[in-house]
Amino acid sequence: MNIHESLLQTGARCTIYAHPFEVAYVGESGIRLSSEYGGNQRHLSFEALNELIDQGGIEVAYTPPAIDSGMLSALTDKQLGALNRKLNYVQGIYSNHKSTRSQKKIAKTITEIAKDSSDPKPPSPSSVAGWIKRWFDGGRTRAVFLPKLKPSRSSILNENPSILTIIRKAINSVYLNRQKNPQSTVMAEIKFLIAEYNASHDISLKEPSREKLRRYINTLDSYEVAKARHGKHYANRKFRAAGISFVAKSPLDLVMADGQVMDVIVVKALEDGSFEDIGRPYLTAFIDVRTRCILGFYISLAPFCGATLLQALANATVADGDKPKGIFIKLLVDNGSDYQDSGFLKACAKLNIIVEPTKPRDPNTKAIVERFFRTLNTGLIHRLPGTTFSNPNDRGDYDSQALARISIDDLRDQVKTWIEHVYHIDTHRTLERSPIDVWNEEAPECFPDTLMEKDADILLRAEVERTLSNGVVEAHGLQWKSPSLTTWEQSKRRLNQERRVIVRINELDLSTVYIAPKDEPTNPCKAYSRRPEYTLNLSLYEHRQIKEFTKTKRLKSRMERLADKMLYRLRLEYKASLGHGDDKIARRKLERLNDYEAQSRLELTDSTPESDPTTTEAPESDTVEDRSSESVQSITTEPETTSNQKEVVSIQGNKPESKFKVTTINKRNPF
Repeated sequence: MNIHESLLQTGARCTIYAHPFEVAYVGESGIRLSSEYGGNQRHLSFEALNELIDQGGIEVAYTPPAIDSGMLSALTDKQLGALNRKLNYVQGIYSNHKSTRSQKKIAKTITEIAKDSSDPKPPSPSSVAGWIKRWFDGGRTRAVFLPKLKPSRSSILNENPSILTIIRKAINSVYLNRQKNPQSTVMAEIKFLIAEYNASHDISLKEPSREKLRRYINTLDSYEVAKARHGKHYANRKFRAAGISFVAKSPLDLVMADGQVMDVIVVKALEDGSFEDIGRPYLTAFIDVRTRCILGFYISLAPFCGATLLQALANATVADGDKPKGIFIKLLVDNGSDYQDSGFLKACAKLNIIVEPTKPRDPNTKAIVERFFRTLNTGLIHRLPGTTFSNPNDRGDYDSQALARISIDDLRDQVKTWIEHVYHIDTHRTLERSPIDVWNEEAPECFPDTLMEKDADILLRAEVERTLSNGVVEAHGLQWKSPSLTTWEQSKRRLNQERRVIVRINELDLSTVYIAPKDEPTNPCKAYSRRPEYTLNLSLYEHRQIKEFTKTKRLKSRMERLADKMLYRLRLEYKASLGHGDDKIARRKLERLNDYEAQSRLELTDSTPESDPTTTEAPESDTVEDRSSESVQSITTEPETTSNQKEVVSIQGNKPESKFKVTTINKRNPF
């Protein structure tokens, strides 16, 4: 069997330029390969396969056994039992008789063999005689009794290429799309296409049965079907097998970090004894791959971002007695853009931590931390009052909001207690030991390095550059004061030098920041917020939400304040446009409009743009020019005029008001 043939079977393994793949499907146009690292899917045409073979870029690593290869491992238990049954009768008769082709002589032996082997239905002497002949003619090997490969039942569709073309066309247009049409729709399309074909050809085609269509669809690549009907990301998740597991030779070699919304609702206790629902919190956790110990975690109301990563990183690297802590070598983290501009990457660089983002929508790269989240949910979170469970079926009619009683501080304490006294102590299925035992045994040999709490508080923060002014810096719409830097600021002003400083912000608590001169980053000063009550325990996420809410509310209030006046003005304009120039009612409407504009000018200053001061003031007009009896006047807010137009201007003091142009439009279509 050559290289090409050995790869044309599902389960064959090969290496393409030293990268391992497994053949997941063999189709009409090529093969689909699944990478052993992560299970990513790759389609390879037969032409590309031949070219790789000619270039020597592909090597066969494993070929699954086939039935025609003579290997017993390729047989099912049923096939293997049938083969051994035939051999049992043939070899038993051959060892007891010299002439094995006489049916009369072997009949008694067949009965004895059937009795010894507990065969309830022994074969007839003629059948056994035929088996013996085949055995002799085949060189007395068991290969003669191997089952023959049966042709596919759907191969009958290949007898008529026109039928096959129509079926493929119907499947591609109706079945392989995001509408997820059933096979009955494909059958209807096939009937329609066959009717069109028969109408233009002498030889009529006969439509296939529904069973033949079903068998043909089952021969299609399941991955391609799922990708066409559900999307590429769904197909990748569905068909991606678990890749090679991550290998960490010692503690702190490799750490995974991830976050998720917790399946519980936290509340805030009110003065009257009731509880206020404040939503579901977010958990960020760091887990050591070698020992499965949780180095650090953080629970907050802010979603998974650079700030929560920094806080969890501080909890993982600050020494805390004999608990699992330390600065690690490599970190696998989600490939999100929300922390790319934060101080997280800078902090990891300062700690000499290699940050390796995972691939988007690839759960296999974070399987260990995802498994911890599931263990936490089943072991603790789903037992707390106010849990939302993992899916609606588990929740049933449980009223999570009404029964919620736990605060976010209590939740942090309970999770910490559960990790230290349950998760770290229980036997881990993969390790076959408890995580804390593995840590205590192997960690001392790694000499874990940790941070001091004060050092982590300053170092693990987001950094921005600002200009110091009167001892105050501003960022995100907030201000912090540092009187101790005033002397440095004045000296810079005297020398006419820039006053740029580095501001280190804890985005989960905006009450204080650390400020250091850009040219002297050591010994930063602690600055306090100028709005201490507002910024106490305020996160940047909450601050941005409040700003957005305030902006929306301010705009809404402004619109409500101007709504009645603007609508009344537009209504007068509309009514005035319905009359004729010689209509007394229309003239009075325009006069009222002019009076209203003059009276409400001060109130509408914010919403009406000021006129160009170079514009020449026009005299006030109380009349409307009559164009003809068949025309209707309309008012627009354009200041330009022509020789056939007059301007209607309202004046208050010396400031010209908005001008309205009178144009003529058709009476039958005033708009």
